[in-house]
Amino acid sequence: MTAPRTAPQQTASQPQAPQQQPRHREPHQSKYQVRLDQGVAGAARVAPGAHVVVVVDVLDGHGLLSTADVLDAVAAVSDAEALVLHATAASSADVARRVLDRQAERGDRAVVAVVAAGALDDDGFRSAVEDVLAAGVVVDALAASGIDFSSPEAAVACAAAVSLRGAQSHLLTASSSAAELVATGQEEALAAARTPAAVATVHRVPSGEDG
Repeated sequence: MTAPRTAPQQTASQPQAPQQQPRHREPHQSKYQVRLDQGVAGAARVAPGAHVVVVVDVLDGHGLLSTADVLDAVAAVSDAEALVLHATAASSADVARRVLDRQAERGDRAVVAVVAAGALDDDGFRSAVEDVLAAGVVVDALAASGIDFSSPEAAVACAAAVSLRGAQSHLLTASSSAAELVATGQEEALAAARTPAAVATVHRVPSGEDG
C-alpha cells in the first residue's frame, strides 16, 4: 500500500508572499480650501498641504494635553511652509485677515486646515463642544471674507456655530471641559476664556520667514 502523500512543508528557500506597501493617501478633504477635523490625529489628516493651520482651543488645562502641547503636536504634523495659529471665536476675524494676507503673498488661494483641539483623556480622545463651535465661527468668518469652498465637516461646524450663536456663552460654561476645570480648581482658566483676545496667536511662521 502506498503511503499517502502529504503537502510539502514551506522551507526557507521557498518564495514568501510579497509585503504590502503602505498606500500613499491624499489628505482628508483634500479638494476643499477650508478643511476641518478634531484633535492631533485629525490635524494629521487635514493639515498636509494646508498653507494656514488654525488650532482652536478655547479652554486650557483640561485633559492630558495643554494648549501648548496641542499646538506643538499639530505643528509637527503640518507642512513646514504652513502658518500655524492659535485661535478662538473672538479672533476669527483676525484669522480671516491673516488667511487673506497669506493668499496675497502666494498669489494664489491659501488652503486652511481648522483643527478643533478637543481633549485627550485617560480613555482616549473627547470632542470638546466649545472647540467645535469656535471652529465653526472661524469657518463662518472665512466664508464672510470670501473663503467659502468648505468641506462638509467645516460646513456642519459652521452651521452649528451660526444656529447656536446666542447660546455659546452658556454652552461654554456648561461644557464637560468647564466642569473639569471647576472640579480641579482651575476656575481662572474658565474666567480667562470669557474675555478672549481678538487677535490670533502665531505659534509658528512658515519656514524661512521671520516671526
